[in-house]
Amino acid sequence: MRGTRRHRNLRDELLKLSVSIECLTAAAVASWPVAPARVAVLGTGMMGPGIALTLALAKHPVTLVGRSSESVARGLTAVDHALAQLRAERLTTARSAFAARRRIQGARDLAAAVGRAAFVFESVAEDLDLKQQLFGQLDQLAPRQAIFASNTSGLPITRIAERMARPERAATAHFWNPAHLMPLVELVKGELTSDTTIDALGQVLGAAGKRTVVVRKDVPGQLGNRLQHALYREAFHIIQEGVASVEDVDIAIKYGPGLRFPAYGLLEHADMVGLDLVQAIDSYLFPALSSADAPPAFLSALIARGDLGAKSGRGLYDWTERSAAEVLAARDRFIAARLRDARHIP
Repeated sequence: MRGTRRHRNLRDELLKLSVSIECLTAAAVASWPVAPARVAVLGTGMMGPGIALTLALAKHPVTLVGRSSESVARGLTAVDHALAQLRAERLTTARSAFAARRRIQGARDLAAAVGRAAFVFESVAEDLDLKQQLFGQLDQLAPRQAIFASNTSGLPITRIAERMARPERAATAHFWNPAHLMPLVELVKGELTSDTTIDALGQVLGAAGKRTVVVRKDVPGQLGNRLQHALYREAFHIIQEGVASVEDVDIAIKYGPGLRFPAYGLLEHADMVGLDLVQAIDSYLFPALSSADAPPAFLSALIARGDLGAKSGRGLYDWTERSAAEVLAARDRFIAARLRDARHIP
């Protein structure tokens, strides 16, 4: 009996030791630094400069590639503006900002930029043929072990990588705008993408402060945009049917579910209120929701008359009486404040 008790106590102590070692190992792995690796970012438009800055702040040497001297200059100017914003919002220090900027260089020579790159991030126009041609080139120009990532917001990486000899090394890495502020990056596996590719991207982006999610199937819209456009469909339906005004739809989103999403997610909310309640509401609400498989008529009418939104001065709102720049600035201040909270920056 005494031997059995000693055996049980020894087993319990070994189990505790095993759990402790496992926890310490997990913590150590999570804190392992990612060694600096050469990165090429292709595209100097809306997203490329922010992607380049994100990786440079994580101590990677980055080449930002553009088609012309003018586009490269615009891209580097965008990097400078983003860095100034991070400094103003206390999300980086002057020393880190200076060091990151020194790690970024602009270039027009694609072959030279990717010739020694460990990671290549593509952020060019959303044109399938253009991306297929580019990835076919990259496959020939980059080192054999290079990882290729497209920032496409909806095109399938399986199709983009069709002209590659190494499609297993290609994945989608979809950053959200603005790339230097938004934490989310969606990693999408193509039909031939290897787990090693997804793991490598997850490691380098996680170490750069991004929150990555893995989309296991190469579906249109990936993850975030599928959810966002499902909400668009219902919001447009509500407006077209005269249920509520444009302004009230936005107020309901911003001051209702949208306000609590940073605290807990949609599916966490379902568990919190009870799946039985969710099912009971869904049973009568789902049949009343829009099931449209095409954009609504009123949206097509707005576009036909040139009302495209802020860029044309009028869309769902009258932007002649509102400042788009102020709206974007308020958005960025809000995101920055959430990031400071998450990092415990006073």
